[in-house]
Amino acid sequence: MESTPPAPSRSALSKKAHRYRKLTSLLSLLDRYLSWPLPPRPSIEITIPSKISKVPGSIELSFFTAPSTPLSPHQQIKSCPPRPVLINFHGGGYSIGHARDDSRWAGSVLKACPDAVVVSVNYRLAPEHPFPVALEDGVDAILWLWQEAPKYNLDKTRFALSGSSAGGNLALAVPFRLHDELQRKCWESIRGEITLAGLVTFYPGTDWTRTRAERDATNPIAPRKSMVSPALFELFDDSYLLPAGLPKRPATNRVDMSHPYLSPGIAPASLLQAAYPPAVAIYTCGWDQLLVEGNAFRERLSGFVETGKMTSVGGFVVEDAVHGFDNKPTFWRGDQARDRMYGDAVNQLKTIMHCTSGFRL
Repeated sequence: MESTPPAPSRSALSKKAHRYRKLTSLLSLLDRYLSWPLPPRPSIEITIPSKISKVPGSIELSFFTAPSTPLSPHQQIKSCPPRPVLINFHGGGYSIGHARDDSRWAGSVLKACPDAVVVSVNYRLAPEHPFPVALEDGVDAILWLWQEAPKYNLDKTRFALSGSSAGGNLALAVPFRLHDELQRKCWESIRGEITLAGLVTFYPGTDWTRTRAERDATNPIAPRKSMVSPALFELFDDSYLLPAGLPKRPATNRVDMSHPYLSPGIAPASLLQAAYPPAVAIYTCGWDQLLVEGNAFRERLSGFVETGKMTSVGGFVVEDAVHGFDNKPTFWRGDQARDRMYGDAVNQLKTIMHCTSGFRL
């Protein structure tokens, strides 16, 4: 009988994660500085304290704005209306990556919506900060931006979320954690004032009840085409899903991988209706192990549109594309599939961020 190998130490995971972070940082630099067209750089970067998490620390926010509409705290122009805000969560298996990795996505948004402000959240990474720290950092970012909205001339009624891969999972799960946080007495006076206008996600994980092998089995072409090795998937999972910090089933000590904070795609309908904004878009990749669960969640949400519980559900499958395809360096070639996906997502956002009504949290 084979014995189960011991779980890797947090120190060993951290060393491995740091090696991968150096590699992905190099790839990100190639994409941001040597791939055409060049994406924008952050206008400003602000560090805020974490308040919700039991683990104290800080969170860096990268603000992207169009050159014609810089961010000027306390220097509002009376004729300038409050600006819509897109809060973005980068990918990287919760263990690697940086807020600046999605600069090209931010540039696409600003090109179509020059009055918008894109805020990319540099949430704390596993294994140093496993679940639920990244999720709580996302909620902290939203609440800080909401409280500072008058200072930066931000429109509190037009906050949208976006994210890719692990960041897509966060964009879909953060509304649940935000909803729960707002039930606390300390937020009672402003609870009804905080709204989300919409969510836009790219190839998100939505169902952690499936193992990696089960996910591959739903789309057999994925493991043959993937840019992510099984060893890297293992690093992601071991780093983020520390058993001691995971949700437990009521009255038991068994880990609950179906919890909405982990698996938003199978969250109860009542919670979806209570916590989600009226508009959601989910984009999936044809050569991805997350294809089936992402499509299933989009289809499930579409049912809420049919019953009048939501106003719109968008997104589509990017055929012949691997997970993370849009963040690969393209140099002078460009990427038509990425441009088509971003173009459609921007159109979704233009509708979302000009709609001033949202579901109250």
